[in-house]
Amino acid sequence: MKIPFTTLDVFTSTRYRGNALAIILPPTPSTLTQSQKQSIANEFDLSESVILHLPPESSSPPTEIVIDIFTSQIEIPFAGHPTIGSAFFVLNYLNLNSVTTLVTKAGRIPISRSGDRVRAEIPFDVHVHALEKPCALQAQPSSGDQALHNPTVSIVNGMAFTFVLLPDLETLARAHETANLHRDTYDVGALDDGWRKGLVGTMYYVFVGEEEKEGKKTKKYRTRMFATEEDPGTGSASSGLACWLALQEGSGGEFRFAFEQGVEMGRRNEIFVDVETDGEGEGKGIKKVWLSGEAVRVMEGELEI
Repeated sequence: MKIPFTTLDVFTSTRYRGNALAIILPPTPSTLTQSQKQSIANEFDLSESVILHLPPESSSPPTEIVIDIFTSQIEIPFAGHPTIGSAFFVLNYLNLNSVTTLVTKAGRIPISRSGDRVRAEIPFDVHVHALEKPCALQAQPSSGDQALHNPTVSIVNGMAFTFVLLPDLETLARAHETANLHRDTYDVGALDDGWRKGLVGTMYYVFVGEEEKEGKKTKKYRTRMFATEEDPGTGSASSGLACWLALQEGSGGEFRFAFEQGVEMGRRNEIFVDVETDGEGEGKGIKKVWLSGEAVRVMEGELEI
């Protein structure tokens, strides 16, 4: 059996930048077994691959599309660049303008066009874990030997990230030196009870400025994210970091963030996240999260089953 696939570069409008994504299009939801889906994702060996389930051709125009998201090792409930890539593919390449929702294991995700980008109101269940990790790249407190620690935050149950603030881009360029932080990507035993599944990545970030457009401020950051290996562009980690940063504001409102990731890999990503909060802490104050970005088609073909 032959099954079509398309690859996109996501969070960019330039081919061979951004974060690559494979979208596999089986003819029916039952065509592929779970193990076959995992084997296909392992064959592509990208940070994530998507199994996208199109409705029967004879049905009325669809309003929802179901997607399954896989890393090369496990199925995950949500990830940002597969969501944006799938939304861009459905709305701009398949031209299914009736579709307003992607259905993932983490929940239903409303999608829409937003200028040249697509926008997704992502599901979230923000949780700040007790787990904190020191990082040797950070300047240590002058008062003693106590190391700086960094929050570990889940954007949904199954996707957790440790966020490490670095002082400048020169230090960010050395983030690959802290390999000891990344080798336990799939070891979730240190997470809080009830949250021990999925993966744990580490995202480093540097504040690079602020700009104001149409009366709204956007805070800009340069980032790198490692989960065993470095990932060029990570919408789920960017969304988690945006939620964490918004909660640190201490007051309710809507906050805009722009994250530039993958520069050191030669695969620049532009990731945009808006967060609405009511000013409460520990994740309870998050009201809505929107992730947005572009994508571009790179390859098409067929795989054999």
